[in-house]
Amino acid sequence: MKLTKFKALVSLDEQAIGAELPAEGCPFTLREKNAEHRLNAFHKVVMSTDDGEPLRPGDVNHVVTMTLLAGKAGADELAEGCRFDLWHGDKVGHGLVSRRLVI
Repeated sequence: MKLTKFKALVSLDEQAIGAELPAEGCPFTLREKNAEHRLNAFHKVVMSTDDGEPLRPGDVNHVVTMTLLAGKAGADELAEGCRFDLWHGDKVGHGLVSRRLVI
C-alpha cells in the first residue's frame, strides 16, 4: 500500500491536553471542514513534527508531516488549503493542509 503524506500547520488548544504529545508517530483523527466550514469526513493519521520537538498545548502553526493511515482513501479530500479539527481522544486543536507530498 502506498502512503499518502501531507505537510500541515497545526495549532493545539491551550487547555485541550494536559501534557505534550510525542514528536514522532503520534496518532490523531482529523475532522475535515469543507468550504462552508461545516465539519465533514474523519481521517486517521500519524503525525510527526518537522523540527523534532513535541507538540505542546498552546503551540501555534507547528509544522508537521501527516501520514494518512487509510492509504489513498480520503487523500483527494485533504487538498492544499483544507482546514481540519484535530482530535486525540477529544478535540485538541486545528490545522491547515499546506501541501501534499509526492512519494
